[in-house]
Amino acid sequence: MIPGAVKIEGVGVLPAQTEGRADVYSDNNYILAKSKWMPDDEATHCPLCQQKFSQLRRKHHCRQCGQVFCSKCCKTNVPLPQLGLENPERVCDGCLPVVELVTKSKSPQGSFQSESIQGLLEQIHDSTGLRKVVQLGGVQAIISLSRSSNSEVRKKCAEALHLLAMQEPLHNMLIDAGAIKALCGLLMSASETDEQLLSYLIGALMIFAKAPHLQMRVVQDGALPPVLALCGMNVSEAIALIAVRTLNLLMENIGSHTALIESDRNALPRLLKLTVSMDEQVKLFYISVGTTTGDIRQMQEVSLKTLSRLSMGTDYHRHRIVQEDFSAGKCLMKSLQCHPKNLQVLCNAACLVANLATSEQDQSSLTECLDALCSLLTKFKEQVDLLVHVIRGLANFASFHQNVYRLSTNEAVQQHSLRLILHVLHRSSEQAITALMRDGGADLLRSIAKTPGMVDAMQANLRQYVSALSAPS
Repeated sequence: MIPGAVKIEGVGVLPAQTEGRADVYSDNNYILAKSKWMPDDEATHCPLCQQKFSQLRRKHHCRQCGQVFCSKCCKTNVPLPQLGLENPERVCDGCLPVVELVTKSKSPQGSFQSESIQGLLEQIHDSTGLRKVVQLGGVQAIISLSRSSNSEVRKKCAEALHLLAMQEPLHNMLIDAGAIKALCGLLMSASETDEQLLSYLIGALMIFAKAPHLQMRVVQDGALPPVLALCGMNVSEAIALIAVRTLNLLMENIGSHTALIESDRNALPRLLKLTVSMDEQVKLFYISVGTTTGDIRQMQEVSLKTLSRLSMGTDYHRHRIVQEDFSAGKCLMKSLQCHPKNLQVLCNAACLVANLATSEQDQSSLTECLDALCSLLTKFKEQVDLLVHVIRGLANFASFHQNVYRLSTNEAVQQHSLRLILHVLHRSSEQAITALMRDGGADLLRSIAKTPGMVDAMQANLRQYVSALSAPS
């Protein structure tokens, strides 16, 4: 395959390049690089009609693609401002449909811009048309048109960018050309009542955010502010869910955390409120507007997961989460006390609280969350994934002296801690014995002695192998 080419549905295509800066969103006066002309002596047949060249059937170069055609297949003259050619030039019939649309995109007239984006949108629905759009500068035209003052043009640009984002081989080209900036600009100016437009835009951003190697570029090109704004908008639960999912993906990059924590768009309080189970009246309202109960449960799960990622940052970030949680009505405690059908909601809530438990300055604010974790020990005895986070959280709380008495007098904590040690002792005895001899052996024996019925059960089990009575030897 030619260096720099991309495969679209199995066919290699060389994307159009610009002279100088690739970002056409920031530079609306871009010029496309001209194609290298094919030498005359290499052309024996017209590639469109397959007729052989002769003294009567002369050769003509297409000024767009640089290939050689006969006069019948390369007869139309079109201005090519995208190539810096204002006077009409010969264009072949193969390039003509897309070239005319790209030429119109450079016009200041709204009617030409509308024709351009409508035609380009139709082209990219078809694989052959999509390849021509990529090859002949249609992608750059779409990104450039996203700055139009015409709302219908902008909406069609959003749809086109969403379709292009679904073509993974084009991702690097799209980002270099300014597609993320275009999506963000459109999202910042979109009305919260235009659900279709919002779905195109946030859907495209989410596609880019799913690629780990692109996440930093997505953040650098300005995705966080509009995504955060969307999380705070009065939009449908379905749109909000996609926004939070996108935010969760972007939070995989720890460098993005400060932007969310310091956001002036109430992103953190909004996220915290999304973690709380809705009452029946609110649920019925969302269901009436097309949101499923599954969407609602997913919203809780994803928002808690996003906050858990945030809690892996600095002590200050964890402190801010605790502060905002108190102001929002102790959402985290409510999340731990809910009874969701989706157990992952509780797992994510326990993970988040376990991370927050490492913050020394917030121990008094997290007391109720500590009690809620203790309660989960008795309710979910067999849920290993959940118990891992619960026990980790209790261990983090126990590292601060003000919590030691509270935990040491909690029978559930003692009993489940003893269960944990005995399980490890049974399955990995040597490592457990070594650890207990080093530290904790005395505490284990005290727990065994204090646990009602434990010593009696051990004695009864031993009597199966040894007798209290014995005959003389």
